[in-house]
Amino acid sequence: MPFMMEEIMKDELKRIREVVSSYLREIKKLPKGSVQKKKIRGHVYPYLAVREGSQVSYSYLGKLPSVKLEELNKGIERRRQYRRLLAEAKKNKERLEKMLYGKRRAV
Repeated sequence: MPFMMEEIMKDELKRIREVVSSYLREIKKLPKGSVQKKKIRGHVYPYLAVREGSQVSYSYLGKLPSVKLEELNKGIERRRQYRRLLAEAKKNKERLEKMLYGKRRAV
């Protein structure tokens, strides 16, 4: 009986590792940063704010149609969702590794 449980846990660990790599692939495809709107001389201009180390760089997005701006915002929000899911999957992976292998790290 214990052997069967261990095999189930190993299968689950393998599945979680695949999920983690899948989330990482999806995150790479999606846009980084956030859209910031700056008001300059009474006009509102969209900028993409992206963190590079400890610095935040802003790049002007130009006169994007509102549809394109909305698509960009949706992509950024999906990236945030994937990052939250990735963090949860990593916690589950760590917990399973500890249950299976104890203090030593799994390869």
